Amino acid sequence: MSNEQTPAVLPPSAGDRSAPVVPSVAGRVVIGLLLLGFAGVTALFGPLLVMAGDNCFEGDARAICSPGGQRTVGALPLAAGFAAAVLTVAGLSSRRRTGGICLAAAVVLPALAWGVSLAIVGA
Repeated sequence: MSNEQTPAVLPPSAGDRSAPVVPSVAGRVVIGLLLLGFAGVTALFGPLLVMAGDNCFEGDARAICSPGGQRTVGALPLAAGFAAAVLTVAGLSSRRRTGGICLAAAVVLPALAWGVSLAIVGA
């Protein structure tokens, strides 16, 4: 067959479908378990950063030495871990675009909590 005999447009192959790509159930389970693990680690170990204020003395100007800083470092990871777990379950149960947004927020929220807590501890 020469180049003049080949058709200009090839017919679609049997496997070529224009259906949207849907993640597999196993992939969703793995992603869900990883996100729930990250939320759990954040909620369990994040509040332990309050112990960074153990070496504070009277008149210390560091953020971790103030009562507000210690409350923030203690409560923020708990709240972020709980919210991330709820967002993960909501994201996995939805097949719409909002499900993906919930899963992305379930990653960002604990990461922000770690960042804020570590910034207060390090300041």
